[in-house]
Amino acid sequence: MNNLRSTLALLVALSGSCCPAWGLGIDTPTEQAAGTAPVGGEKWTAVIDGKEVPAPAIPMGDDATVRAILDEGKNRNQVMAHLTYLSKEIGPRLTGSANAEAANRWCEEQYRAWGLANPRIEQWGEVATRFDRGPSAAKVLLRREKKDDDGEVTSVEYEPLRDIQFTTLAWTKGTDGPRRGPVIKQPATEEEFEAMKGDLEGAWILIKARPPAGQRGFRSGLQDQFKRRMETRKKAAAAESLDGLSLLDRLALEPVAGFISTGRDERIWTGGAPDWRARPLEEVPDDVHAIVRLSDYDFINSRISDKEPIEVEIDANNVLTPGPIPTYNTIAEIVGTEFPDEVIIISAHLDSWDGPGSEGSTDNGTGSSVTLEAARILAAVNAKPKRTIRFVNWTGEEQGLLGSEAYVESIKDHWPNISACFVDDGGTNYQGGLGAADFMVEFLAAATAPINNQFYSETDKKWLNVNIRHSGKKIETHGSSDHASFNAVGIPGFFWDETGRADYGYGWHTQHDTLELAIPEYLMQSATNSALVAYRLACAPSLLPREGELMDKEPVTDDAVEDAPADAPKTNSGN
Repeated sequence: MNNLRSTLALLVALSGSCCPAWGLGIDTPTEQAAGTAPVGGEKWTAVIDGKEVPAPAIPMGDDATVRAILDEGKNRNQVMAHLTYLSKEIGPRLTGSANAEAANRWCEEQYRAWGLANPRIEQWGEVATRFDRGPSAAKVLLRREKKDDDGEVTSVEYEPLRDIQFTTLAWTKGTDGPRRGPVIKQPATEEEFEAMKGDLEGAWILIKARPPAGQRGFRSGLQDQFKRRMETRKKAAAAESLDGLSLLDRLALEPVAGFISTGRDERIWTGGAPDWRARPLEEVPDDVHAIVRLSDYDFINSRISDKEPIEVEIDANNVLTPGPIPTYNTIAEIVGTEFPDEVIIISAHLDSWDGPGSEGSTDNGTGSSVTLEAARILAAVNAKPKRTIRFVNWTGEEQGLLGSEAYVESIKDHWPNISACFVDDGGTNYQGGLGAADFMVEFLAAATAPINNQFYSETDKKWLNVNIRHSGKKIETHGSSDHASFNAVGIPGFFWDETGRADYGYGWHTQHDTLELAIPEYLMQSATNSALVAYRLACAPSLLPREGELMDKEPVTDDAVEDAPADAPKTNSGN
């Protein structure tokens, strides 16, 4: 048998074949050269603080199951099929939307089809008004007038000049069909305001662009403008004094078509209206605010400066449905054989933002698909963990970790039995490591060891390994994802370091968040690693050690999540 293995390996090396030999149970040429690939799975290599070391001798399940997980994850991985369905068939999944509920139910169906126990959608809350965004479009048009010999206008035509990419805040009204009108710059003085009053009806107001000093605070600024326009209208309706209001606020009382503003680059970030969760449909104001990319803003601004007779037409197809609308997490399990009440949680948030063009792929269709595939792999190899492995697809993460926070509160009596919660929410990069409190490092190094030197990237020219980092007395991890809901109550929560070549900020909450950004080899590694970690910790001699306060707690609120910088990935390791 050993001679046969050597012969097969030599043939692969000589042939220069790009097909992996994993399915044959032999080492690839690269593995042989590296000298680190385990033979038969008996020797695993851990990576601790960036150095390869023998895996800590902590028994974590049987090697046959580990080898089966690796084989399934390498050779029959379906993570891209899950992501493609979520992105292309369902699309963006705003919390409380019809798409989000469809995704919850689809995940439940997948878990049931794979034979997991207790697949279910579990309500965690409700929203007062459902928001669904339909197909939307916008364009700049040039007005052309035809005149007779006396100079009288006989006809008006509009020539399309440019399509515009745009979004609006979620949970705000749309245009109720295409809305066309001239564009007027935001007035800078009282005199300008008075002079333009006769031209405001049906016009789009171009709001002055922000200074080029970074993006932080942009979306919260949009929320603030929305809120101030609401308050201005309420004051006017109550005949209260409008003294002290800015000129921009006072435009809210004029019969304008709406407002147009931009960020500082080609990304168009989608956020939500303030107080969205409790606002009933009848209290949603008639207020349209289009946010466009910088090049579209510059095009419009330049045409106005040249005094060209342009108009803008925006069709924002925003559908609001009166509630209450229930909101869900999707949950399923592989029940433990010896300690079924002790639980390892593998999870990701299913919800996304929903601006036109976005498919919710890298935030967080990728993590959702990794979670699904980890479950499928374990079911496919008939894994028998000693503890229960629970898979959860959260919603409400983008609005302040709402689904996970409610879930943690609902299992309060079981907190001591939750070994750990792992979250994949950093885009399409691979699971490159964890920052761990010192007393957890050996456990996590042992759990992750089998993934090391198994996935080699020809593009990156390196192994996609998992580095467990000592971080002192507390867990070092990103604060603003669903694991934080667990850390807040003393349950170990981990946010995977997302390592690799992807530019997370390019797609984050923007029109670019599409399937085309996905990197299959990274997602295959992540799904396989999630399955391995879940199985091995579920078979460990004890729950993951925990001592005292687990991490420096960051307050996570709706506003904090909304105001996160778009150019920083949710990770500690970077690229």
